[in-house]
Amino acid sequence: MKQHAATRIGAVVLAIAAGALGLAGCSAAAGAQPASGGDASGLTTIEPGTFTCSMSGEYRPFNYFDETGTLVGFDVDMCTAIAEELGLQAKPVSAPFNSLIGGLQADRADAIIGSLAATEERKQQVLFTEPYYETGASLFVPADSSVASIADLDGATVGVTLGTTFEEFAREQANIAEVKTYQADPDALKDLETGRIDGVITQGFIGNYLAKNAGFAVTEVGDVLIPDVAAIAVGKKNTELRDAIDVALATLRENGTYDALSQEWFGESLG
Repeated sequence: MKQHAATRIGAVVLAIAAGALGLAGCSAAAGAQPASGGDASGLTTIEPGTFTCSMSGEYRPFNYFDETGTLVGFDVDMCTAIAEELGLQAKPVSAPFNSLIGGLQADRADAIIGSLAATEERKQQVLFTEPYYETGASLFVPADSSVASIADLDGATVGVTLGTTFEEFAREQANIAEVKTYQADPDALKDLETGRIDGVITQGFIGNYLAKNAGFAVTEVGDVLIPDVAAIAVGKKNTELRDAIDVALATLRENGTYDALSQEWFGESLG
């Protein structure tokens, strides 16, 4: 996997990030009113006229808080663009990653636009749209390491973000002696750089972005380990909203908005 460029550079957030997912999704909130305006005049949302989308706020550059405390990133811009297509007002909100699906269940959001991998297990809990980007997990090692692939990690300690699909993958590797979990990728990469662990498994886009913009002396090696297909999640019974978002995503791809946002945040198209 080649190194990915990013066009926005800011202070790297070293804070609580990904965790285990919550429980099942849900239908729209009781008492919510149909949104009005645009193509979404028949949609029901938790706040009339508003499209509330949740994310962790700790997954730079997809979603994070900038130096002014504003929630920004590719996921935030996708929330806004989709809301416009639905004829709604965007309302991005943040919550710990491990609470996002629980928040959907408790009617605190209409959708999760938070780089959520569409795994088979999660498909039992929520409805997913078509993918809005596809990438993969990679192994990162210190820049001066002789490790060339995951096969070279016999007896090694590997860092992953808690509750992610990457953690599950790492625990399945017989040659990895210990899996150490972290609340955020920057925490894991910092320990990798200082020699506290031997490798980190994370999304290629994220690892390369942090290596470049946070100055971590780490590098991506080997092949893509597992695919990471991100989709937008809605409540398990909310087929109407899921279908409307799919139409919006198709429109954003066709009219060039998707590519423009990809170029802005990554310097290339995500898909």
